[in-house]
Amino acid sequence: MAFMRLAKLPIDQDLKDRIARSSLKTVKDVLSLPPLQVMTLLNMSADECKLFMDKLFNVCIPKHVTAFDLSEEERKGSYWLGTDTLDSMLHGGLHAGSLTEFAGPSGVGKTQWCLYIAILTVIAKRDSSNNITTMYIDTETAFRPERLESLEVIAVEKDVGLLIVDSIASLARKEITSSSSLSNIARTNQLASWAAKLKCLAQQLNICVVVTNQVTTQVAKKELHVTEEIHSLDEEDGELHTGSRERTFSRHVTPALGNTWTHCVNTRFILQFKDSKTRQLIIAKSPIAPFATFNYTIGERGINIEEHEGFYSYSGSDPGLHKIKVQQGIIL
Repeated sequence: MAFMRLAKLPIDQDLKDRIARSSLKTVKDVLSLPPLQVMTLLNMSADECKLFMDKLFNVCIPKHVTAFDLSEEERKGSYWLGTDTLDSMLHGGLHAGSLTEFAGPSGVGKTQWCLYIAILTVIAKRDSSNNITTMYIDTETAFRPERLESLEVIAVEKDVGLLIVDSIASLARKEITSSSSLSNIARTNQLASWAAKLKCLAQQLNICVVVTNQVTTQVAKKELHVTEEIHSLDEEDGELHTGSRERTFSRHVTPALGNTWTHCVNTRFILQFKDSKTRQLIIAKSPIAPFATFNYTIGERGINIEEHEGFYSYSGSDPGLHKIKVQQGIIL
């Protein structure tokens, strides 16, 4: 606020004219001078100068806010996930002004989580005076990426508080299908553009933006090595068979769209299978919460999070390289 222009302040026209004739342009220009020099430049009395500078100090000083006020503001901009432990760890659940991602394999419950969050938001709106709208975008159908450009107008008109995009990976798959190096560059640029648009919506309109992401298999090459097996002399052909040189590969499943997208996301939840019935929600990336896991099941009444079956650690992990457990196939 120190760089606010003096001409924009609510002061009388006579003082504005005197300021216009001086070299003073911003609040900082005035406050950096001794009162006597301000009195000389603006032709003020001592009392007028004191009142004027007090007004400028009030412009620069932040508004007094109590801890209770901060807690209330956090609560108003939060979207609870329905469990005390998880919501407390996230300081109130999902937050307005941020981009949250749910990444996981097919069938793990990404869409179920989106519907669950949307329902909780609608219930919270019904039980309070916070009149907000939830916008749900299903990109698996006929949604076109160009419509992301018009979201801002719709969000303002409908007073949107929660925006869900299910899924962002589907948009990337529809937009760019080739695997050439040129398309990879275009894909990276497109992802960065979408991320910037969604984060801009979240921050400028104070919206909680939630997206889902699919998974991909990463293959890491290892060095060539010689196997340790050494065979004895073969009696038939008289040759000595030693170990063969092999190149091994390491395969694991990680969230799709690469590091560019990973860095754009504020909070990343990874969903994975624990066993045939139980799944896990992992807080893999968060500016406020530790690395943590929570078990959950999906039943007739939706998502059920097991309050006391969790783990957390402040050591964390790399959210872009996290290995995701997928559901094992059944041998027939």
